[in-house]
Amino acid sequence: MKVFVNIDGGSRGNPGPAAAGMVITDGEGGLIATKSKFLGPKVTNNFAEWSALEGAVTALIHLAGRQDGLEAEIRADSQLVVRQFNRQYRIKEPALREIAERVWKSLAAAPGLKIILKHVPREENTAADAAVNRELDNYEKWLEKNNK
Repeated sequence: MKVFVNIDGGSRGNPGPAAAGMVITDGEGGLIATKSKFLGPKVTNNFAEWSALEGAVTALIHLAGRQDGLEAEIRADSQLVVRQFNRQYRIKEPALREIAERVWKSLAAAPGLKIILKHVPREENTAADAAVNRELDNYEKWLEKNNK
């Protein structure tokens, strides 16, 4: 089975409130899952992007465990994360390095899962971006309601 995963992370303020999101589709474009997660009030954009990748890998490992093997093309609009993951760029930031190490270790322990991570323009990543923005909008609404 082959799936496609669009991921995105975003921070309003950088650092600021941040979220990660992903959209998983099958080979025909059918929706398998959409997921987003609020990451905290003082998080960088790069941390959010890496967190989106980590969440996608975790979900794909779960899916691969239910299949007889799984191929996944992960698409991200962050050139930095794509190049760091593919070991074209070093990861200097310790927090990002920790996430990367967890991702690489998880993938090494999941031989039935084959992934590639590629860069796509923002225009091709609108569904994952929308998931992130919904999560951040919900956080802002929650803040308004609870800070009156």
